[in-house]
Amino acid sequence: MLKFMIWKELLQLKRDKKMFPIIFVAPVLQLIVLGYAANFDVERIPVAVCDQDKSEESSQYLDKYFSGRFFQRAVNIDKSAEIESMLESGKIQGAIVIPSGFGRKIEKGESSSVQLIVNGSDTNYATNTFNYAAQITARYSTGIMLTKIERAGIKDIPQITLEQRLLFNPELRTKDFMVPAIMGLILMIITVLLTSMAIVREKEMGTIEQLIVTPIKKAPVLAGKLIPFMVIGFIDVLLVTTVAIFLFGIPFKGSALLLFTGALLFLFNTLGLGLFVSTVSATQQQAMMSVMFFVMMPFIYLSGFVFPVENMPVIFQYIAQVIPLTHFLIIVRGLFLKGSQFTDIWPSLAAMLTTGIVIFAVSMKRFRKYI
Repeated sequence: MLKFMIWKELLQLKRDKKMFPIIFVAPVLQLIVLGYAANFDVERIPVAVCDQDKSEESSQYLDKYFSGRFFQRAVNIDKSAEIESMLESGKIQGAIVIPSGFGRKIEKGESSSVQLIVNGSDTNYATNTFNYAAQITARYSTGIMLTKIERAGIKDIPQITLEQRLLFNPELRTKDFMVPAIMGLILMIITVLLTSMAIVREKEMGTIEQLIVTPIKKAPVLAGKLIPFMVIGFIDVLLVTTVAIFLFGIPFKGSALLLFTGALLFLFNTLGLGLFVSTVSATQQQAMMSVMFFVMMPFIYLSGFVFPVENMPVIFQYIAQVIPLTHFLIIVRGLFLKGSQFTDIWPSLAAMLTTGIVIFAVSMKRFRKYI
């Protein structure tokens, strides 16, 4: 009887012309949009330059800013009083103010200061701007110091060179970190939302009671509702992985078997959540709102999708450990970026298996009680 229930559900999906693009086209579009939009790399920061010294030294110093990809000279100004209004209008994101006497002090071997004013409304933007400016200033200052020492006749100058090696994401591309994680977000949206709404739709139409009073047992009825969405979830995993590798150029370094094993356990959790939402919702609108506010938003905020779990208060770190998306993100990011092995990700697999059993057991109990 199970195969007939699955066939019935697939026919229902086929009849709904609007469902096909939601299930298969929307995930790919979401990945493409989020993959390009979710970018924390800060480049070509528009800044105003207020050079009150106009010396050779100040020109050399400013050249260090605009010879790279981090800063863009948006406008030259004569008075620092203009800066605040330009920041408020959004024309610039920062300003460099070089005081008069800057070059003269450097020639005399005296210390000098430069003012950097930054729009602090976006903390990520401001932090990166300060870090870039600090590096540029440090390199320029070191160059001046070495020149002075060489002029003094000191030839043997001990230096410490820092050789940097970036593992797993050598170019520090945000896409390499975010795109694999978007797979978890898409799977969660598709499976939790569609599963809950599909069952609630049966309630609204009165057809679920008709199924229950038939000779078919409750287990095949429920399995027939859930298995098609699990198959859809696996197809979406394959689609999203293909787009990530061939469109975004993100190398997949891990095992495909481990990826699908992690996806299976994650789907076990999300289908259980969808089933639970269906038991507490009377209408499709209620199901949608419940998924949005009680599943998707907490999962996104607390799973490490955007904010590192390690930076959260301790209580939220503990909560994050019982969120399935937290562990699925560890798995997909590890497989894509590090080529993680089973020994590296088995704690996350075990955690998802545990949460899946608990979620599904509670959902099944609620479902039986409801019907």
